[in-house]
Amino acid sequence: MKKGLAYEKKAVDYLLKKGYQILERNYRCPYGEIDIVALKDSEIVFVEVKGGVTEDMGHPVERFTKTKFERVLKSAYHYLEKKGFEEHPFRIDLIVVYRGKIRHFQNISLLCE
Repeated sequence: MKKGLAYEKKAVDYLLKKGYQILERNYRCPYGEIDIVALKDSEIVFVEVKGGVTEDMGHPVERFTKTKFERVLKSAYHYLEKKGFEEHPFRIDLIVVYRGKIRHFQNISLLCE
């Protein structure tokens, strides 16, 4: 758990440097959890963070499955409805913190088709 929080902290620092505004961290709802909810250029960005230093459990990108994407998407819709942002543009991103390096995959729905 501590490692996960450290990866999320690195992701938040990265997003702030890139001009994102952090709206929430660890948003929980009946469908699951969203690691980071941010705002960039009037678009809400739901960010899943995966990290690691080895590939014992698979590369962090591989651990973001279609099932996980679907949970994040349902959680994103829940967030938008709860906050009154149903008409607001949004996307889902994946940030991978692996061996000290950060990779940011924007609009990951394209990876999960």
